[in-house]
Amino acid sequence: MATLFFTSDTHSYLYPTDYVSPGRKDMGYMALSSLIPPDAIVADGGDVLQGSPLVRYEMKTGGGSFLAAEAFNRAGLSIYVPGNHDFNFGYDTLRTFLSSLNAEKIAANLVDRRGELGIMPFTLRTTADGLRLLFVGVITDYVNIWESRENLEGLEITDSVLAASSALEEGRKLNPDFTICIYHGGFGEEEGPIRENRGAELASLGFDLLLTGHQHAIIEPKHIGRTLTLQTGAKAMHAAIVTFSRSRGVEASIVDADASLPLPAGMAAMPEEEEKEVLASLSMPIGRTEGVLSDRSKLSSAVHGSSLADFLNDVQLGFTGADVSAVSLPNDPVSIGPVVTLGSLLSAYPFANTLLKLRITGGMLREAMERSAGYFDEEDGHVIISDRFTIPKEEHYNYDFYRGVSYSFDIRKPLGSRVVRLCFKDIDLLKSPDYPLTIAVNSYRATGTGGYGVYRRAAIIERYGDDVQDILISRFESEGNVPVPSGTDFLLIL
Repeated sequence: MATLFFTSDTHSYLYPTDYVSPGRKDMGYMALSSLIPPDAIVADGGDVLQGSPLVRYEMKTGGGSFLAAEAFNRAGLSIYVPGNHDFNFGYDTLRTFLSSLNAEKIAANLVDRRGELGIMPFTLRTTADGLRLLFVGVITDYVNIWESRENLEGLEITDSVLAASSALEEGRKLNPDFTICIYHGGFGEEEGPIRENRGAELASLGFDLLLTGHQHAIIEPKHIGRTLTLQTGAKAMHAAIVTFSRSRGVEASIVDADASLPLPAGMAAMPEEEEKEVLASLSMPIGRTEGVLSDRSKLSSAVHGSSLADFLNDVQLGFTGADVSAVSLPNDPVSIGPVVTLGSLLSAYPFANTLLKLRITGGMLREAMERSAGYFDEEDGHVIISDRFTIPKEEHYNYDFYRGVSYSFDIRKPLGSRVVRLCFKDIDLLKSPDYPLTIAVNSYRATGTGGYGVYRRAAIIERYGDDVQDILISRFESEGNVPVPSGTDFLLIL
């Protein structure tokens, strides 16, 4: 029998903390490492270089090393598949991180023209009892959509399904007992020439096991055809333990991090100085607000408005000079103020984004808003959040708040016709769909991700290099005391 221990989307959450609320949390790769079975093959499905205040601190201080790599090495990581966020900082940063891992790096659809990353399409592992396990790695095709040309210089992401099929065919020549695909992507029903989540297609290739990630969802082990598949969430809160045997085939379970368990000897020796520095920097006040910038709950904020969203939109409008701005908020409700710390601000805006100013029309803005209007459904006379934004995973971050226009959604109407009022100053954009506008959006939304494909048709007026988190920090550091903005003129009709 052979055992595999799998994580994905840890985002450098190593220690048992969420960096925001006090106390130890049942999370972090160190806590998960206590659950690694003896002699297990340890694998990870990517997304380490973005997401936690720890790795942001490491990027900003420029130390050139990553604690996540040290933790992986101490845990015995032997297989790593890069995730889409691992490309956020360009070739050299990715090379530095990958070269610090003792693991084999596999990604069948990653073409490394510079040849410095040590990437292979697949690897074969022979276990102590003689089982031969073939591992194939692939990355979501959408890296090509999200990433700038500069970050992908020297790299090419090819079709994930075609690459996996080719690697599987080649790898089967080695006569493996079991075939495993590690996919930094998930499951979706997108259409178009480039698709983000192609798990169902990969399962149809005939792998024995498909390990997915990227969507931050918990997908309990289930079969798609003959292929067993699962997903383990994010922030090192869960892992999968998979067993392979000649008699029983493939079996899997998802386990939860437990910060109360004793750490393995190697992990207990992890350095703590940098972690203490990060926690200290996050607790330092960087400014104040004259009230609370609020995200009360996902439904309440979407229905009644959010002063946090209004503030973020005002910052984007002020920075870009655009006519209109659109922002989203993270899945978990966060309110900040009147004392604002670095930690609270980063939790309110945890995304690694820059800004763009796009040229659109009133009709294009309405098309984007129709996607946002689909966030709502009606049930027994009450407004609810639609399954469209919660299944197969929670995507509250794909509901956008708008600023600079007055607008209304009538959710009694069919999808695609719910925007019943849309005015820019004294211009009725529903009657003037060709009226030209500029809109400020972040780099994630500008790719059309989340159902906002209309932005792919927009002309880019300006692309800004400043990180949005840095822009927000500068706003508080320069002004000190930030007023709570007036509400947006928005009405939801039920």
